[in-house]
Amino acid sequence: MQEISAAHQHRHFRRAAMALLSVLLCAMVTQAKAAATFKTNMIQFDPWTRLVPGGKNSETEGILVDLLDEFEKRSGYNTERTMVPYARVEQNLQQGVTDFSLMAWGEARAVYAERGSCLVPLAFGVRARKNFRIRQYDDLYNIRIGTPRGLKIDPRYDADLRMNKQMVLDYTTGVMMAGLGREVDAVAGSLSTINYLITQNQMQAIFDETLILNTTHLAVAFSRKSPLFAKRHLVNAVFDSIETDGTARAIYEKWLGVQSHQFAEESAAPSCRNTP
Repeated sequence: MQEISAAHQHRHFRRAAMALLSVLLCAMVTQAKAAATFKTNMIQFDPWTRLVPGGKNSETEGILVDLLDEFEKRSGYNTERTMVPYARVEQNLQQGVTDFSLMAWGEARAVYAERGSCLVPLAFGVRARKNFRIRQYDDLYNIRIGTPRGLKIDPRYDADLRMNKQMVLDYTTGVMMAGLGREVDAVAGSLSTINYLITQNQMQAIFDETLILNTTHLAVAFSRKSPLFAKRHLVNAVFDSIETDGTARAIYEKWLGVQSHQFAEESAAPSCRNTP
């Protein structure tokens, strides 16, 4: 009887120990998941991020929203998202207020951010109203160019103090001003975004020539001051898979209506993987 009682006590101890271990594991998983919440800013550019028409509680939609939803689904991590103007995204990356953002990569940002996974190539340049010739860079000196505030377009263009840049809040403002002939003759930035907004506002007959200045990538930009900077390889692994299986391209085309690379420069862009 004593042997049976001892065996019973042993089984009871094991069950209690397993139950305690289970509780501890659950606590560890919960803690780990809580620790893997990444703060990210979403650029307030249509159709990259915008408010849902008629939505409640500042609900957002767009390319970046879909990409972050896919990131959460595949990784199990959380993202704390804030939609802000472009200039604020740059400022928050510099200060470490945000952990990472999805944005067109510019090398000038490398001082305070590290480029991670690249998702789709993007052609940047200038789209002008009809009757304005922009066949080469020097032609841009003859026109007024609506330029979204803080946007990195091309190293030469960004640093050119002679260029007549009219700073605008966003692409939509620039396209509307140029389309209506108010203070600007052209718009600079992501050409796929500019063309999307021209089509959305039925202004195709108003715009004509395009000058491509640079080809870059939509990429993950990690703040070097982020407290989660050491976890960037985990984020890269997830976004690499989103790019590799074509999901990133499908999301991009869903919103911009681009069924293939719109520009030869995009098609010829070399593949871009996360930095070491």
